[in-house]
Amino acid sequence: MIVAVTGCGSKIDYGLPDNPIEFNTSTFANPSNEADEYSAIDYEGRKYIPFGTLKGSLGSADAGECLGYLVQEGQKLEEVRLFTLADDREVNYLVEIDTEGEMSQPSFYRAVDTVGKEIDVPPFIDSLDYAYWR
Repeated sequence: MIVAVTGCGSKIDYGLPDNPIEFNTSTFANPSNEADEYSAIDYEGRKYIPFGTLKGSLGSADAGECLGYLVQEGQKLEEVRLFTLADDREVNYLVEIDTEGEMSQPSFYRAVDTVGKEIDVPPFIDSLDYAYWR
């Protein structure tokens, strides 16, 4: 899995910024089906929920800046970092990478306000076809 994340020798810089964001998780319910719930995070006034997993590899040219780390139920998971994507100027996606989990696969969040909109899905993201995104 390390090869898949580093991709062709281009290693991602996992370093935290000086003032990392603590991404507290919350729950998001699909407005059309309240029983359809997702773990959610907020960034820059937008809510993000799971969208997909890694297809192929993710290299330093794909990952943007490290924003911070995940906090679940008050527990800081500083090894679970959140990044922007380098070519995603609208920040429609965020990628979560476990920096200590050799067997962990990066996962991708998508901003809920993009539902129903035609936006590009980067070729390295494999949609998990969650009900909210259909």
